[in-house]
Amino acid sequence: MKSKSFNGFDLLASFYDPLARLVYGRSIRDAQTCFLNRIPLQAKVLIIGGGTGWLLAELLLVKPECEVWYVESSARMLGMARQRNPHVNIHYIHGTSEELPRAGFDVVITHFFLDLFPAATLQKMIPSIFASTKPSVLWLVADFVDGGKWWQQALLNVMYLFFKVICQIQAKSLPFWDTTMRQSGLTKICTHHFYGGFIESTAYCKATGIVL
Repeated sequence: MKSKSFNGFDLLASFYDPLARLVYGRSIRDAQTCFLNRIPLQAKVLIIGGGTGWLLAELLLVKPECEVWYVESSARMLGMARQRNPHVNIHYIHGTSEELPRAGFDVVITHFFLDLFPAATLQKMIPSIFASTKPSVLWLVADFVDGGKWWQQALLNVMYLFFKVICQIQAKSLPFWDTTMRQSGLTKICTHHFYGGFIESTAYCKATGIVL
C-alpha cells in the first residue's frame, strides 16, 4: 500500500520491502513484474506510488529504452529510488496523482496504490489520470482482492488498521478497484493471481483492438 498526503510512509521506508517479503514471500514482487514484458519499446511510462524503486530497476532491466515518470509521495522512498536508479531517462516527482504532467503516457503502473482510497475517490482519480495518457494506454495494476476467505479478511483488517494508524490512509476497507477501473472505460485483457488468489495482477487497455 502507498500515496504528499501519506507522509507516514517515510517511517516505513527502511523496512517496507522486507516486511512485505516476510508476509507474502515472492508474491508481491511476482505480481508487480509479471506484465513488464508487455510494455512497448521506448514507451513513456508513468509509475504512481512506486515506493523504494526496486520495481523501477526491474522495469529498466527489461525495457531499458523506456522513459519513466516516477511519482511517489514519500520523500524517503523517493530518495531511495533515486539512489537505486541514477538513470537520465527517469523523471522523479515528489507528489501524488494530483501532480501529473500531461506527457501523453503510453503506460500507467499503479501497484498496491488503488487500495489506499475509498471507491468515491477512485471514481474521480482514475479519469484524472487518463487526462495524462494516450487513448491507447496500457494500465497495469497489482493489488489485493477479497475472495471471501476468512484469512484474507483477517489480513485485510490487520493491514488497514496498521496503515490507518501509521500512514493515515483514506480507505477503511478494500475498495472494488477492478469494478471502478472497468466502469471508467478500461478493458481487462490479462490477469494472474498470486498468494492463494489474494493478490491479483491485471493488464487493462483503454482502446479496443489492442493485442498484447
